[in-house]
Amino acid sequence: MARRESRWSRLQMSLFEGGFTSSLSPLQAQGSPVPAPVPAAMPPEAASPDRAPSRTRLLVDAITVRLPGARVQLTDNKTVLLSQSERDGVRLVRVHQMFLDAPTPVRVAVASFLAKGDRPSGRVVDAFIEERGHLLAGAGRALKDDAHVGAVHDLLPMFHAINRRYFGDSVSAELGWGRAKALRGRRTSITFGSWDQRSRRIVIHPVLDQGPVPALPVARVLHHEMLHAHHGERRDRRGRRVVHGAAFKAEEARFEGAHEADAWFDLHLEALLRWRPGSALRLT
Repeated sequence: MARRESRWSRLQMSLFEGGFTSSLSPLQAQGSPVPAPVPAAMPPEAASPDRAPSRTRLLVDAITVRLPGARVQLTDNKTVLLSQSERDGVRLVRVHQMFLDAPTPVRVAVASFLAKGDRPSGRVVDAFIEERGHLLAGAGRALKDDAHVGAVHDLLPMFHAINRRYFGDSVSAELGWGRAKALRGRRTSITFGSWDQRSRRIVIHPVLDQGPVPALPVARVLHHEMLHAHHGERRDRRGRRVVHGAAFKAEEARFEGAHEADAWFDLHLEALLRWRPGSALRLT
């Protein structure tokens, strides 16, 4: 989900299940227990011709092209985003699940960095992490009581209204506006919202807490993240995580004002990408 696209279905809204770190650690194995390994890549003839490969498959394939025979494990490690080790002659690569949202150039850079440790690839990976600074900042710390109150929009009344209308008041979550972080260079992707399963926390990007942003697009993002909270983690018969399944998408489409909110994002995506902390958002 780290793509620069103009359609809402491809805009940056992520499901993150663990903590985050804002620095790329050396290739060393440490930290929290590692989940089960991702299944080996499917041969081309085994893939369904009318089904796009999952984000997990895209990431795993990118890595195993550069590191044939490697086993890839997705982690929610709070301190090490990328690591690798060798066990019984098999290379074990651990990759933080945030890279599931990476576009093709970043997936290739991750694979190259793991294979060669080259600086150009490392810079690409660092930039991808930096673009998520509003999600990384303060991870693992308790939110302030008024973290839901922004300069323009208060997330709490929106949350209650959406929860009552679409979820029967069944969703519980912490709410907060992300903390903007200065970026180097031009932004190429943006994550408007995230759901953290472990802390049950929804964080919304501060670019949406600007005067020119109507309440409807903010509510659209909030509803999306609440769907993640409602559906939880689901896996298919092969054990692969399903983030935006058919039921999720059907419920997302029932959001009142979805078409108008999507059109607003389509129209103003370039302006949202250009915005920098401390500056006014200009939609023209």
